[in-house]
Amino acid sequence: MPYLSNARHWLRGLSDGDVRRIAQQVNQDGISCIPNFLTTEDLGHMRSFVSATIKRAGQQTVSLKSDELAGSGLDDLGNSAEFKALFARLYSIGLGRPAPEVKFYQILRCLTGKSVADHSLIFHYDSYAITALIPVEIPESGRRGDFLIIPNTRGIRSSYLFNLADKAILDNALTQRVLRRRASGGKGMKHVSMVPGSLYLFWGYRSIHTNEPIDEGAVRATALFHYADPHADSYLKRQLGRG
Repeated sequence: MPYLSNARHWLRGLSDGDVRRIAQQVNQDGISCIPNFLTTEDLGHMRSFVSATIKRAGQQTVSLKSDELAGSGLDDLGNSAEFKALFARLYSIGLGRPAPEVKFYQILRCLTGKSVADHSLIFHYDSYAITALIPVEIPESGRRGDFLIIPNTRGIRSSYLFNLADKAILDNALTQRVLRRRASGGKGMKHVSMVPGSLYLFWGYRSIHTNEPIDEGAVRATALFHYADPHADSYLKRQLGRG
């Protein structure tokens, strides 16, 4: 079976109505899941890359960015015209704005080892309007690192300064403590048990989210595709060195 065959077939068949339904689901439920986006063969290739990456990192948590993903298969997906078109269409239909050029901020996040607790239950907003998450490897038993999301708690801020204020409130130790208490089943908090090979889409900029911990000896590897920074042209952001 050709590489990324399921993904390409699904992407090529998407109508505007399909994209509109995805946007509506993200608006209503906070997240949209496309099952079986990747094949078993696709996942096998990506998992081999994850295994080698973790081994080089001394069996500890490691994250790779776009320019470090050559040969992973995720680079092929990120460069796919069909995959990019999904994001442009979702942005235009879902946010009602002309879509900027599709340039991904890509991360492969491999959570394992003694530091798993340091990389879990940190609630945050993304800096990009749309986030796609593809689980590559998820523990089959014990603590599985479920995805937690409080959907659509804010709009797209009119200035980077207001965005900073939101993040400052969220990053506060008291806020984080309150949210962690809610993680066990608090109102508005969604728990998503992720399935490897599925594609999950959500408004990363607008939604508070994080992951639960996993057991120290397990591996949770997720590919993240971030698109459309609403404050990419902000003078303040450039002055703060975050551009």
